[in-house]
Parts: sequence; C-alpha cells; structure tokens
Amino acid sequence: MRAERLEIAFPDQAVEDLRERLARTRWPATPTAGSWDEGTSVPAMQELAWAWETDDWHDHQAALNAYEHYSLELGGQPIHYLHVRREGELPLLLLHGWPSTHWDFARLLPHLDRLELVAPDLPGFGLSPLARTGIGFLETAELMHALMTEALGHERYAVYGFDWGALVAEQLAHAHEDTVAALHVTMPFPLDFAPPAQELWAAEEQPFAERTMQWAQEGFAYFQLQATRPQTLAYLTDSPAALGAWIFEKVHAWSDGGYPREQLLANLWLYWLTGTFGTAARFYAESLRRPWQPAHDGAPVVRVPTGVAAFPKENSQVPRRFCEEYFDLRRYTRMPHGGHFAPVEEPEALAAELLAFL
Repeated sequence: MRAERLEIAFPDQAVEDLRERLARTRWPATPTAGSWDEGTSVPAMQELAWAWETDDWHDHQAALNAYEHYSLELGGQPIHYLHVRREGELPLLLLHGWPSTHWDFARLLPHLDRLELVAPDLPGFGLSPLARTGIGFLETAELMHALMTEALGHERYAVYGFDWGALVAEQLAHAHEDTVAALHVTMPFPLDFAPPAQELWAAEEQPFAERTMQWAQEGFAYFQLQATRPQTLAYLTDSPAALGAWIFEKVHAWSDGGYPREQLLANLWLYWLTGTFGTAARFYAESLRRPWQPAHDGAPVVRVPTGVAAFPKENSQVPRRFCEEYFDLRRYTRMPHGGHFAPVEEPEALAAELLAFL
C-alpha cells in the first residue's frame, strides 16, 4: 500500500455555489424562532450563515495545507490522514467523532510537540469518502490499526479519541493490546453500549449523572435518526443552511462556550465541499448493526494503560468507578472547564493531560 501526498483544494465554482445557496435560503417562520429550546435558533443561524457566506475558504485551505496530508486505500476504503513526522517519538493516533473531522485537532496539534501525530478522517467523514457499506466503529478500528502498522510501519503507538473516536480507540486497545502502548479518551464508554450501573456513581458525581440522564431523555433524537434513517438526513447535503443548522445545534448544545466561530466554519466548509454529511451520519447506523464481540474474557475489558480526562459539559459521562473497573486506569482527571469537543474547546488543557500521561 502506498500513500499519496494530498494537496487540499476545491474548485472556485464550488465555493461560489455555496455562497449563492446561502443567499437564497428560505428561513423558517416558527413561534419559537428565537429560542434554542426546540432546535437551532433562527437569528443565531442567520448570523452564522452570513458569516459563512462572507468567509474566505482559501484561508482555511492554506491553514490545512500548512500540514502534510496523505491519502491511501485500506481494504478498498480511501483514508485521508494528516501527518506530523517526528522520528524517534511516540506515535499518537488522534481520532475524532461526529460532527467533526480531523481538523477538530487543529488547535491541539501545536501543543503536542514531542509526539509524532497522525490524524485521519474516519471513513465517510471529510476527506475519507465512503466506498462501501459495512464500516462502523469496529471495522474502522481495524482500518486505523492497518494505517498505523502496515502503512506507517509502527510497532507500537498510542491513541486518543473523543465521541466515536473514543470507541474506535477503545476497540483498538482491547483488540490490539500488544501494539497499542496507551489509550486516552475524553468520552469513555462501554464497547457493548450497556449503560453502567447507577450505583457506581459517587455522591459528588451526581451532577454529571443527572446531566447524562437529561441528555439521554432530551438530546438523543438525532442519534436515533442517524442510526435508523441516515439516507433521509443525507438530503441535507442540498442545503448549506440546513446542514449548518444540524451541526450548529450540536456544537451549541454540547460545548462549554469555548468553540471558536472560525473552527465551526472550517468544519462546515469541509462537510459541504466534500459532500460527506450523509455518509458521516451513516456511521451511527453501521456501528449499531453488528454487535461488539470481546477479543478476550479477561478483566479489565481494556488492559492497556488508560488515561481519562472528564470534562464537565460532556453529554455522555460514566462514573469514575466504571473507568476503574473497565480499563487499566492509570490517570483520571476531572477537568474544570470544557465540553464534548475537548480538542477544540480546551486544547492546551487536553495537551497537558496527554503529555503528562504519555
């Protein structure tokens, strides 16, 4: 397998087409248009749409191309990855989730100066166009392992992940414990999706237990749609305002106020220009179609040294006792600020945790 150097560029007509579509947006008129209680606020989305329409994609393109990018096929699936080479340093595989791309690590990369860094787009996301059905988080773990070992030639590597990237990272550590040197996650979760027992929550963790329960009751509808009707949602690729509103609502609801506007715009550009919104949503459906099967019966489930940084505004949290039982937990830090998008919201704090652990 041979990776080819990739220069990221899109035709100017695709950029102009986006601007024209945004200018022609037909805005919804609802009794709750100004509120976030039932979805994306119309005034806030109008402001974002104007910022997007007047934003210069070429600035983002230049920032992306300041790094080395590569593309190769693994098992017939194209995989794009950003690579920061540092000979002799521990390789760290950085795995994003939804609604993110590899560029969610842009603010984190400069702070990890003593590690070799590999940040791929998951299959169906961004610059890794989906080639076939049947690729969920389990299959993605095998593709990522092939990237690190067969394509890049590493005998040992560490891995960090959030959102779906956390589950891919956990599966890598579970199934390839002889190769994965260390695991770090900011959204630890059981690989079989079985919720941890309620009695594992400590008294001081009750606010986080309540937040997780509230999210499961009020913020989970998107998950069901993406897991069951991704084809219908894929039609959002025809409207940048609709696509933007779907992603913007999650960024607003899941972050702790530290998600910069320019990062959101870069993310929206990548989803729009690559046309991968539908295939990224499909990752949910594919990941739920094949139940997880353990590679071993031993305890803990993940026997690789593990670090966890628990951010207060993360939606889906688990008790510390669960982490102690499920992983070979070596470091656990309850962070003072931050939400679901830790690499974007708190890059310096997350980098400090990663460097202290690794």
